[in-house]
Amino acid sequence: NESSYSIKMNQIDDAVKRLSKVADVVYALGPGARDVVIITVPYGVESVSIGNHSINFKVSALGGISDYGYNTIAEINGSLPITPGTYRILLSHLPEGYVNLSLKP
Repeated sequence: NESSYSIKMNQIDDAVKRLSKVADVVYALGPGARDVVIITVPYGVESVSIGNHSINFKVSALGGISDYGYNTIAEINGSLPITPGTYRILLSHLPEGYVNLSLKP
């Protein structure tokens, strides 16, 4: 329905924006910098791609697939979960010069 669709899109938009912004802050601070972002992944996330200065979620909603993404200044790499739930994501600026996103245990 329309309201659950709206909630889902807000959760995705919030997660992508916050991850992108924090990735750029961690990148600006230099190698060794780290931060954690808590995100909620809703039902319907088909895939997540990270790389080429962007984070993109593919989400099934209202009978189709939508792309939600944000660009980053930072070169980024890593992976994010697609199973619904709330997760702690570790962003680390690695010596190789990019920010890695990974699930924090």
